[in-house]
Parts: sequence; C-alpha cells; structure tokens
Amino acid sequence: MFNRLRQILPPWHKDRRSEASNETLPADCSVDPALGDALDDDFTAESPPADGVKSLVDQMLAHHRCALLLRPQIAQNLTPELYAEAKQALNESMGLVPTGNVYLEPSVFDADYRAFASENSDRPHEFTVVVQSVYLDRYLVTNRQFQKFVNAGGYEEMAIWDEEIWPAVLDFTDQTEQPGPRFWKNGRYRSGEANLPVVGISWYEAVAYARWVGKRLPTEAEWVKAGSWPITLSPQTHLQRKYPWGDTFDRGKANIWGSKPARIVAVEEFSEGASVGGLYQLIGNVWEWTATTLETDPQPEEAVQGYETLLKTIRGGAFDTYFEHQANCHFSSGENPIFRKHNIGFRCALSICDIAVRPDEPLADAAQHVEALPDEILPNELANHTADQVIEEMPT
Repeated sequence: MFNRLRQILPPWHKDRRSEASNETLPADCSVDPALGDALDDDFTAESPPADGVKSLVDQMLAHHRCALLLRPQIAQNLTPELYAEAKQALNESMGLVPTGNVYLEPSVFDADYRAFASENSDRPHEFTVVVQSVYLDRYLVTNRQFQKFVNAGGYEEMAIWDEEIWPAVLDFTDQTEQPGPRFWKNGRYRSGEANLPVVGISWYEAVAYARWVGKRLPTEAEWVKAGSWPITLSPQTHLQRKYPWGDTFDRGKANIWGSKPARIVAVEEFSEGASVGGLYQLIGNVWEWTATTLETDPQPEEAVQGYETLLKTIRGGAFDTYFEHQANCHFSSGENPIFRKHNIGFRCALSICDIAVRPDEPLADAAQHVEALPDEILPNELANHTADQVIEEMPT
C-alpha cells in the first residue's frame, strides 16, 4: 500500500508548505518525521488513473487511515467527493476537543509531587495548560483495527518505529512468537474479541500504529480536556468535570472493579459514560497510553548507577481498578513504555491544523480550523460560504 500511496503523494515532511495554498503550516502541525520517512522512499511523481485513486482511497478508509487522506498535500490530489468521504469518516470516528485551558493535577510519580502535596507548600496543587483544537478517537483502538496493522506488515515497517526501540521490535510477539500483541495467537486476536480494545501492547507499539494511520498519541493535557470538558466562565471561575458525565461517580457508567463485567468489554459499551464530545470509555475498561513522559525521582540504586526508569503516563483506570480515586479524569499514573500489560490500551489523536481545508469546503466544516472568527463576522451570515470566500470577507 505504501508504494501505491507514494505514486500520488508528495513527501510532505521535507517541505512544510502546501503546494495548493503556498501557506506555511504552523510549527507544531507537521507530520511525524518517522511517518514521512515511511512514505518518502521510492517516491514517484506518476499518478495512477482516477479509478486507481478511488480504489486506493477505499482501501485506506477500510484500514481506518482517513487521517492520512486529509493531510494538506494529500487532500489536494483527491476529488471533492473523495475528500468529503474521507472527512465524513474522520468525523464519525473521532470527536473534536476545542481549544482552551485545562487544569492538570500532579501525578504521584512526578519528581516534584511532594512539593505540590505539602500542606506548607506555596505552590498551586494544579497547573494550567493550553490545549489547541484536536480530534481524539471516539473509541479505543480495537483488536480488529490493530489486526489490519499487523496484516499490513506494520511490525516490519521500521520507519514508523522509534529508532531506539528497533532492537526490541523482534521481541514484540504474541504467544506463538508471531508479530503482534502479547495475548494473541498465530498473529491473530482470539475469536469473539474483534471489538474489544487491543491490549498487551507497549507504548512503542501504540505509537507505531498511530503513525501508520496518520495520527499520534494524545498528550495527557488533551486527554484530560477531552474528559473533563473545562468551562471558563470568568478569569476567576473555572469549571472542570471529575468524570466525563459529571462530578459524581457512577459504576453503571464505567467498567471498573465492582461494575459487574469483571473483564474487558467491547469499546461501545457503557455508552452512558461518554464525554460531552462523544468519546467512549475514557474512564474504565482499560488504561490508556498517552504521549507524555513522567519526570520521576530516580531511586537510590538508579542514582548510583546513573540512570532512571522512563515512564509514560497512563490515564482513565481499567476494569480491574479497585480504587475509585484512580478512575477519574484527573488521576495520572505511569508505566514503563516497554511493558505489555493486560489492561492498557490506547486511542489516537489528530491536530486540527494537520487536516487540509479545501477551497471548496463549506464554512460549517472549515470553521473548525479557525480558533475564533472576528466579531464582525456572524457564522449564520456565511453558512453557505466556502473557505476561500470566508478569507476574502474577513476584516484585515
């Protein structure tokens, strides 16, 4: 598939400018270099026939890779109909988290946690992070979705793996020594578990999959904002939910210890616990890897030997989380990124600025890419305008 994709896609990680608009993309809106390398080898400028493009787009959508199709340098090669199809797939599979502030509480693993938690500390017990508009997967990545990555040779596509983990990729095998999650057999998930979240995967495997579909892992600030859905009423009034559904815990809305299943369930279950933005199971079922690294205090033996354990944050709790205070939007834990545990999965993220805005795109969709329209422009007056027309009518 990569070879065919190269035939119509320019290597976007080398030139940060859109050939269609000639506008420089924001500094934080480039494709991961590893993903760019995967698409850049053996690039040819020859384009396949139109029916070949349609076939490729269908295949990409079947593999849940609509994010790749919506990259600026790719979208310009699609017809309006194919672009609309990819955009619809994105909107159905991901929920939008708008720009805004989110308050984060320190993790018990943080190097400076004791300073935060001390009764005599003058330091605030939370800190504010600005989150830019981002899409997050509505559901955890499933076994069925991860199977497509395995079948496509994802474990052999070294360009999408972090270089430091290359020597260990051969060890990321299932119970029959085939490439794949730890609890699979013969390179496949167990019967009846297609719609369960994939587990038994390390942080590095989650990152590789995310790159393969054109996305990334969410930061913990993005994850917390998606779940707590903060509202700032005034500089002194900031509301932030403890759970995606409110401030009172309800075992009927999240799969944790005592919620009856006592096992991992399908990703669409516990729908009553979905977030305001329509994201399922942010709390419970399985913990979720994030892109954030924890800064920890090295243990005495580590300090002597001159190294420390690298931890990546995990969020949300799992089906076997016993303590309620660990299953909310604010509790953060950490895990060794090489571990492949039975209760850690993941979902992917995609920055708004990484999605193309086509000149013929209606304002209703294009406005998502703009943090705020000027007060002089009323959205209802421009409901049928295209993105280009909006730009022309904006006051300078």
